[in-house]
Amino acid sequence: MKIEKLEKINLKPKSLEEATAALAQVVQIVIELKKENDLLRERLNNNSGNSSLPPSCDIKKKKKVKAKSGRKQGGQPGHKAHQRIIIPPEQVTEIIDCKPSKVCDCGNVIKLTGKIHRHQVFEIPIPRYEVLEYRVYKGHCHSCNRTHEGKLPPGVNGKGFGPRAHAMAGLLTSKYRLSKRLAKNWFHDVYAMPICVGSISNIEHTVSQSLETIHQEVAEIIREKKIVNVDETGHKEGNKNGWCWITSTKHYTCFFLRKSRGKKIAKEIIGAVHNRIMITDRYSSYNYLPDKNHQICWAHLKRDFQKISEREGEARLIGRNLLKAYEKIFCFWKTEFISHLSFTKSQRRRLRYFKNRMLKWLRIGSYSGHAQTRRTCENILNFAGSLWHFFEVAEVSPTNNHAEQQLRPLVISKKLTFGTQSERGSRFIERIFTVTTTCKQQSRDTLGFIIESVQKFLMGLNGPSLALSQERP
Repeated sequence: MKIEKLEKINLKPKSLEEATAALAQVVQIVIELKKENDLLRERLNNNSGNSSLPPSCDIKKKKKVKAKSGRKQGGQPGHKAHQRIIIPPEQVTEIIDCKPSKVCDCGNVIKLTGKIHRHQVFEIPIPRYEVLEYRVYKGHCHSCNRTHEGKLPPGVNGKGFGPRAHAMAGLLTSKYRLSKRLAKNWFHDVYAMPICVGSISNIEHTVSQSLETIHQEVAEIIREKKIVNVDETGHKEGNKNGWCWITSTKHYTCFFLRKSRGKKIAKEIIGAVHNRIMITDRYSSYNYLPDKNHQICWAHLKRDFQKISEREGEARLIGRNLLKAYEKIFCFWKTEFISHLSFTKSQRRRLRYFKNRMLKWLRIGSYSGHAQTRRTCENILNFAGSLWHFFEVAEVSPTNNHAEQQLRPLVISKKLTFGTQSERGSRFIERIFTVTTTCKQQSRDTLGFIIESVQKFLMGLNGPSLALSQERP
């Protein structure tokens, strides 16, 4: 486009007026090219420190080769040793006594002193699948000529796999990020169990059905919590764009796979916000949240300030001062707010000073001649009432790192599996990740919980609960 404009310029003016007009056109094109060059250079310099790109996208710098210390590899003298704990005798599978011979080489009898050195060897059992055969007998009444047939016990389905196989397959294709084909190979290699890829898919569906009520329970519990972290990330379904939403608290995390990233979905998963505080980024779907119920993530703000500081001219000065104000605020928060939840008058005065300094430079940035800097500062100022709740409520975090940490296992799984292929697969992923993540937060046995859930589902009973004891009705 710029080349076409240059070609249209009269490079052989016949008068001073034509030369002036041509020069003005050249200047305008140079200005446009400079803006375009600055934009492309900024995109090229994007990294995890100044944008939402993951660290894996950063350009890896060559590490400086350190001079060798001359010491041997491995643990150095004086380091803290890490050894296995000796298991108590009641937990030992088998005890084998290793006694010396009864007679010494000199001919005298050897008497045991009672001193014993306990040497324990950890071993895994040789796995082998179990086969339970249910023989369903048929009978015939010679009087009324009716045919009768026995019934399978409660909890035994006609699919050929038990609750433990269901739970293990569900974990392999979710938490442990194996494809269905690799999960099939795992069962073959470890247990020598005959199973096909289609059976893995059917098992996932059964596990998903058994976790449906548990997923609903966790979602309802989180909707009643006063402080909730909310985030979202892309997650395809059938090669079509979709989104994974997450709501998380200290002891609960719930995943939702939806086809939209709009405000309607945000309202659906968050629920009522009365007397609650949502910790989110500045994505527009959360704009409906009132300032008093909304905490903006400062980790995202820091990246924006870093990007502004890397620009040229007045934007660099604004960005550097915003970073300084940010450091002052969090130095004050870490050293004084956390240790003293009730502020003195002088501390409140200092807090007002730090707030005003931050807002001052945001206002200066909102009048900047750099368009992107101006838009960013204006956008942050629109959320000025949602920036400071972490100073007012001790449980509120200034960042949304908790939600991003809980979301990370699913993000890694998504990169390996390229999303789901159907509605059924999406429901399985959101339910199984809700259970595995919440079990980890509560230090529960994930495998045992899913086995119990599948067992009760097959028997037509209500599944187990993830609600903590003090929260159960």
